[in-house]
Amino acid sequence: MAPIDPETPAHRVTGLVGASRAAHGVRTANSSLRLTAALAGAAAALAAVGFGTAALVNSPGPAASTLTTARHITVTTPVVPLSGPQIAALVGHPPDYGPLGDPVRRASCLAGLGYRATTAVLGARPVTVEGRTGVLLVLAGDTGATLVAVAVAPGCSAADTGLLAQTTVARA
Repeated sequence: MAPIDPETPAHRVTGLVGASRAAHGVRTANSSLRLTAALAGAAAALAAVGFGTAALVNSPGPAASTLTTARHITVTTPVVPLSGPQIAALVGHPPDYGPLGDPVRRASCLAGLGYRATTAVLGARPVTVEGRTGVLLVLAGDTGATLVAVAVAPGCSAADTGLLAQTTVARA
């Protein structure tokens, strides 16, 4: 065995020749490109925020809509072809229900119109509204002083009332 020199350490660490720093701290060309790309991306994001803010601040108010909405559609409701006194005169006379003579069918029609099936019909007669044949039903209004006249299609039911016209008149 060789003699141990007290001046020479027992373990010596040798590094790579020419290496001045640790391997994890070494920068390559790829890391420089990544840093450049990150800085460019941050600049683009800041520019987008700036342009977007400027566009919102300088934008004009909301433009008028060119779309047609339900508020702009006007529908003319056909008028019952009888005057108020003629409608009031139907009360107290025997009603002529025509095709709505069946009480079950008439009850279904009333339910479709939003009335109770047991609502009393005060008067009725066949009527023509704008060329369409129907049945005029006279019902009590919201107050004792009014009557509601509804003209419905002959096939009136809860599923399809075929409402032709409606009006409210003063009770005679």
